[in-house]
This record gives sequence, structure tokens and C-alpha cells, in this order.
Amino acid sequence: MTQMSYRDPRAARTAAKAEAERARADAEAVRAETQRAAAEAVDERRRAQRAERAERVRWRRAERRQQLATMARWVGSHQIELLMSLIVVVPGLLAWSAMAAYGVEIYGPLGGVLPLFSEGAMWAFAFAVHLARRQGRPVGWLHVGVWTFAAVNATLNFLHGLDVSGVLVGVVMALVAVGGVVAHQLITAAPMRTRRSRADKDHARTQRIAHRRAVRMERAAVRHAIGELATDGSVRLRYAPGVVTLSRWGRRLRPAVVPGLVPRGSHQTEEPGTGEQLAAEITDWLSTAAHGLPGATEPAGTAKTRSHNGSESQSGTSEYLAEIRRAIASGELEPNPTRRRVQQHLGVRATTAQRVLRALRRNHGDGPSEVAA
Repeated sequence: MTQMSYRDPRAARTAAKAEAERARADAEAVRAETQRAAAEAVDERRRAQRAERAERVRWRRAERRQQLATMARWVGSHQIELLMSLIVVVPGLLAWSAMAAYGVEIYGPLGGVLPLFSEGAMWAFAFAVHLARRQGRPVGWLHVGVWTFAAVNATLNFLHGLDVSGVLVGVVMALVAVGGVVAHQLITAAPMRTRRSRADKDHARTQRIAHRRAVRMERAAVRHAIGELATDGSVRLRYAPGVVTLSRWGRRLRPAVVPGLVPRGSHQTEEPGTGEQLAAEITDWLSTAAHGLPGATEPAGTAKTRSHNGSESQSGTSEYLAEIRRAIASGELEPNPTRRRVQQHLGVRATTAQRVLRALRRNHGDGPSEVAA
């Protein structure tokens, strides 16, 4: 037989009601927690905003204090300029207003812009001079513009004053019109240069004279240089080194003799005296004549030495002769050079130059032959 179960409906309702109460309590707790978290987030955001505003206020105050300090330092370091600015600004305002009234009187309502030409052009050039000086650019023509338009402005203001009251008023208005730009140029656009000493001026003058003389000598050297033509058609200028000076009119270079001075790369030496040259030539002629006499014999005990010295002298003369021929071919020497020119070119004694010249003339006249020592 099946046993029937019995369920109390009141107990079920009580349990359901309790379950509902617990669910409602849980929901209330969740809602309260959510509200509390939202309130905390709002409070945190408000605190961050207040901190940000406070930081911004502190930053602005610090920036304002920095600007004030910078301005105070600038004012402290530009006290003279600020005082002088009154001299610049006040005449400019007076001249601007007077010229504007004069323009209206002449041209009508549009004449009020006349100061843009008379005053504006003058001040535009004045400020351009100042900026160009700070940038290191030349200011010569800008100065010309300043004083040109300053003269135009002074003339217009003088005519205005002359038309109004007379010469005295015209002079006053002209001086006031250009007084500001004159003060500006004296204060900012034309700083004083350091005064040089007398020694510095003398040194600079000497350097200028030396530079001008060097340039004149270089031009004269280029004017009379010879050219060496290369295979590609290019020309290389060649110069004869030596100690030179300018001619009377400064158009040519002529050799100069300076005792003890031998230029680098030059064959030129100090000229021996006339007596020494004559004695050397006589000795060389007597030696050559003695060698050519029949039966001439060498002194005892000297034959070997003379033969040795003669071979060395002949070798040296051949080298000098080749050098002279090269110089004649290149144009450094004339086809028939003198003994002095040969000596200057080779930088040797007069006897050696005479021997080389004799060998050169003998070869020219008789064809190649042995060179006597």
C-alpha cells in the first residue's frame, strides 16, 4: 500500500518568503556597494580636479613671478635705453600728428596717411639698420636711406611750419621731425668702436702698403710670364725665380741685388766685383793659352792631379752647358746670352760662366765638340 506524503503549505510559504527576503537583502547590499564605489570615484575625481587646479594655479603664479623677474632684470639692464626712448618716442608722436594734420589740409581725409611716407620710410630704414647690424650685414646703403628720408621729412615739416607761422616755426618742426631718428641712430644703430692705439694704426698702415706692393709685383710677374703648353692644350705659367723689384713705372720687374739674400729656388748669387771678374777671366785665358802652346809640359809631380781636376771640370761644364741650352730652349735666356746672364742663371763664379759661354759659342759655330777644361 502506497504511503501518502504531506507538505505543509505554510512552511513552504515561509521558506519562500525568507528566500525572497535574503535575495532582497543581497540586492540592497550590492546596490549600496555600487553607490559607495560610485561616490568614492566621484570624490576621487573631484580631489584630482582640485589638485590639478591647484597645480595649475601654482604653475601660473610661478610663471608670472618668472616673467616679472625677467622684466625687472631687463628694466634694470636697460635703464639708459628706457630713458632715451622718451627722446625717440615723443618727437615721433609730435611729428606724426603734425604731418597727419598737414596731409589732411592738403589732400583731404586721405591725407592723414601722409606720415606713413614721411615718418614711416625714415623709421623703416632706421630699424633696418639696427637689424642689419645685429645680423652682421653691411649697412652702408641703409644709412643712405635713413638720412635721405630724414631730409625729406625735415623738408616737409619745415614747409608746414613756414606755411603756418614762419621760418622759426618751420625750423622747430623740422628739428623735432628728425630728432627722434637721430637719437635712435646714436643710441642703437651706431655703437662706438674700440679706439686703436698708435702702434696698431702704424702696423695696419704698413700691412696695407706691403699688400699693395705685393699685388703690384704679382701682376707684373704674370704680365711677363712665359707659358708651358701641355699636350692637352692647357697652359701653365712659368716664372724665373730671383730677387726682383719694380721698375720705375711699376709695369715690369727687374733684378735686384741684395747682399746675403738668396731666394729659394733661384740660381742667382751675389755679383762679384768687377776687378775679381776681370782677374778670373785673365786667369782662365792664360790657362787656356798655356794648354794650347806646343811643348807645354806639366810641372813635376802635378800631371796626375791636373788630369783628375780636368776631367771633373769638363764634366761640370757639360752639365752647365746642358742647363744653359735648356734655358735657351724654354725662353728663360736669350739665344746669345752674355756672361753675366749665364753666371746669374747658373749661380757660379765668373770663370766657370766664361768657360760655359765659350763652349756654347764653339758648339754653335763648329758643331758638337769636346769642351776644354
